[in-house]
Amino acid sequence: MPDKTESILNLKTFDHIAMVVKDARESARQWESMLGIGPWAFQVRGGLKPDGQTVKVICAYAYTENEVEVEFIEIVEGRIFHSEFLENVGEGLHHVGYAVDDVLADTEKLVAQGAEVVMDQGAGCQYLRFKGDGGVITELYRKHPHFQDTMG
Repeated sequence: MPDKTESILNLKTFDHIAMVVKDARESARQWESMLGIGPWAFQVRGGLKPDGQTVKVICAYAYTENEVEVEFIEIVEGRIFHSEFLENVGEGLHHVGYAVDDVLADTEKLVAQGAEVVMDQGAGCQYLRFKGDGGVITELYRKHPHFQDTMG
């Protein structure tokens, strides 16, 4: 077995996976009926972007038994960060999320090693891409309860 190398952040597990889909409710129904993951909580998000464009997104959330959040993102109106992925790749895994204590410090460490910030949301959340990572985006976000309290 090869020697274990020291990792930059030493994260042992991811906290959520997010998929861009065309129909969040149907995707949730399939995952619940086929895989047993559920119940699902739904949230409509949106508003007016600084450029005047209206955006609307439906997000579906559920937790696995080991407390990994599964998220489906359906773009209803407008263009968001996930739109290009849906157009160019189609439905599928968009990003893997990790809850961290200091988003900006951890982002800085990864950028120093060659990661690229692809969406900057300040101290609360950063999306990064690594060279040769197979196209999956990594999200670092400040630990928060998200929808866990509403899901039981």
